[in-house]
Amino acid sequence: MGIKNPIFCDIGITENCNFRCKMCRFWQTPKDPKELTVDEWKDFIVSMEDIGGDRIRVHFAGGEPMLKPGFLDLLEFTNKKGFRTFIVTNGFFIDETIAGRIVRSGVEGISISLDSLNEDTHDFLRGIKGAYKQAVQAINYLTKENAKGIAVLTIIMGHNLDGIVQIADWVESNNNISSIYFQAVSQPIATLKDEQWYEKDEFGYLWPQDKIQLDFVIDQLIARKNKGYKISNSVRQFEMFKAYFRQPDKLYEGMTCTQGDYVIYIRPTGDVLLCGTMAPIGNIRKTSIKEIWNSPEAALRRKQIHSCQESCLNVLNCFENKELP
Repeated sequence: MGIKNPIFCDIGITENCNFRCKMCRFWQTPKDPKELTVDEWKDFIVSMEDIGGDRIRVHFAGGEPMLKPGFLDLLEFTNKKGFRTFIVTNGFFIDETIAGRIVRSGVEGISISLDSLNEDTHDFLRGIKGAYKQAVQAINYLTKENAKGIAVLTIIMGHNLDGIVQIADWVESNNNISSIYFQAVSQPIATLKDEQWYEKDEFGYLWPQDKIQLDFVIDQLIARKNKGYKISNSVRQFEMFKAYFRQPDKLYEGMTCTQGDYVIYIRPTGDVLLCGTMAPIGNIRKTSIKEIWNSPEAALRRKQIHSCQESCLNVLNCFENKELP
């Protein structure tokens, strides 16, 4: 069959972030001063034409992408090259001017992190007072600019479980929001691997303890999905969430990871990964993405990914055998 061209490129534009999220520790980790410049990222965008061209879907994330100097310039450049672009952001820096520029860039979708309609709950989980108000204001600014593809990204956690159904209903009733996507909470990003992290005092409050309540909430989401609500998750994925929250260290039956066949993740320093937990297969500063994608190292990594039996939140939350739109 040969090697397929990638269809999804996740660009971690920076690991800097202005939030202090409870489910992420990027804000506590030392930053590499050798992040790629915007000009280097532009060169990379041009080079992707050699491995699939404008069929590739480009996601800009972080950290917080708005903190990267020149990010909006890069976004505009990427859209002019014909790629489908998407942004994942906490929304804190989106004012009227930035909202207008984002929309005029031609971006296809922008996801705003929003974990609760309770202001105190969202602010607590994101570690910044005013996080909720800014997220909602960002949605309002984007709406005024007639943005298409405004989405909400919500993480299911113990601390916000009682408001999960409410936020799904709110999105359904809001004509300005196109969809909501739920993720299951995982061990906080940028912490040392610990298979029992959810049992520790430091992070245990993030984990849904009441499984009866959890099943009720997820069943309510499934019922709404079956009614045609603007929920992007599949019913199968919700059922996988149930299994995960009971046995987080067990691979869901029937799950196969194929993300190495079609997904590229680029770190801020240019390292290229096919799996976030495995070693890089190259660096775009040193080697072209075409060479990296077709390299023996990439072939070995794909083989390792196909045979991997670890419980993996990348698959469960992001690439669970679903068709990319």
